[in-house]
Amino acid sequence: MKNILLFIFLIQSLFAQGEYDFAIYHDGDVGAWEDGVIAFEHFLDWKGLTHNRVTAQDINTIVLKDFYSAIYFPGGDADYYNADINSTGILHIQDLVADNGAYIGMCAGAEFACDKLIWQGFIIDYPLDLFQGVAIGPIDELAVWPDYTMATLSMNLEDEINQFEPENEDMLYWGGTFFSPYPSTNIDTIATFDGFYNKPAIIKFNYGNGRVLLISPHPEIEEDSDRDGVNVAEELDDNGSDWNFLWTATDWLLGNPLSEPNPSSVQTQSTSSNIAIYPNPAKNFLNISISDKQKIEKLTIYNLIGQIILDTKLINNTIDLIDFPNGMYLLEVEINSKKIRRKLLIIK
Repeated sequence: MKNILLFIFLIQSLFAQGEYDFAIYHDGDVGAWEDGVIAFEHFLDWKGLTHNRVTAQDINTIVLKDFYSAIYFPGGDADYYNADINSTGILHIQDLVADNGAYIGMCAGAEFACDKLIWQGFIIDYPLDLFQGVAIGPIDELAVWPDYTMATLSMNLEDEINQFEPENEDMLYWGGTFFSPYPSTNIDTIATFDGFYNKPAIIKFNYGNGRVLLISPHPEIEEDSDRDGVNVAEELDDNGSDWNFLWTATDWLLGNPLSEPNPSSVQTQSTSSNIAIYPNPAKNFLNISISDKQKIEKLTIYNLIGQIILDTKLINNTIDLIDFPNGMYLLEVEINSKKIRRKLLIIK
């Protein structure tokens, strides 16, 4: 009886936390660039932040601010984001940010947050409108689309995010834009493109009571390291690491004290670094994705009073939830004799 009460307390404590740090938008590599998703997830694991993948359906149906502190949109093609996320989903994103939340967009994810995108002379109007201004690209002076290159950025050392940064950073440029605010729009320019008239490459600003960070290049990609979990631009060199910049930037996004990575605070290895559980919230099925080096030994699902609803060895990567009623659950995955727990919401 004592063990049951302790476990119920554990479940209640987990759900009392209320939310993940980041929602990670993905759509199966249709519009959202999967390498950008994976690389950012690896960064978050390195920093020790919690995250969960969400689809357009999740965004359209779930009140995001009830579960997440921030949302990340990767590079890719923002037209797909615009096609799949409906007007309710747009409001859910806006409400999340405005209510002391945050939005971070890389490349296309940044463009999606703008009032308009001017792409090769064509004007595209996006409805999210976090940034009252225009994204303009691609920048042929850096690399003719669809080629990529390393771009040198001048970091604005007067901005709080850059207090631990050098004067210049080399980041992967791959078809990004520069940002042009409307005359009445207040932004902080974090970095500019050295190779293109010092146009804004990274900007931040407030939206309601929340924070927005828009990034044209790809600091999530570690060109000369495999710790990002992807093989992108491995022939190039960023002359260090852009993750240090992201470390402090995500502090700002989450409203935490600004810090820089150091050996005592960095998680050099994360048990969950190569596991993805999605969709969450789920409907009729749940996917579990892990790296080849990891083995799922057991999967258990508990309800809120500690009863075991499902206890199984995972045969494939999909769990049938069709007989599960709506509600909150605790998902426990045992990998290499270590247990990873995640909150699971089922809505049908």
